[in-house]
Amino acid sequence: MDVRLPTNTMTAGDARSLLELHYPHIVEGLLKVWNNPEATEHYLNSILVDDRDDRQGLPVEVFADLMYLSDLNWKRTHFNTDGVQTTATGFSFSGL
Repeated sequence: MDVRLPTNTMTAGDARSLLELHYPHIVEGLLKVWNNPEATEHYLNSILVDDRDDRQGLPVEVFADLMYLSDLNWKRTHFNTDGVQTTATGFSFSGL
């Protein structure tokens, strides 16, 4: 995990997050994949998991927003409409 200190450049009355203000390409990518949970997971992982050495990291607030979205995405695939957690079909730990 590679995060930077916050870049508090929001102005008074601006309701947009730092993610929206400074990373519109990420927001655009999320909008393209949000209707597909698997594609959303893949996209978020490509941003959150550092697999290249040339990344500078994200401000803490932006990282937190992306983790929140990742959690929402996970919950929509693991809970039914009544809020009851569902189980993955055929899941088991090896040897059990």
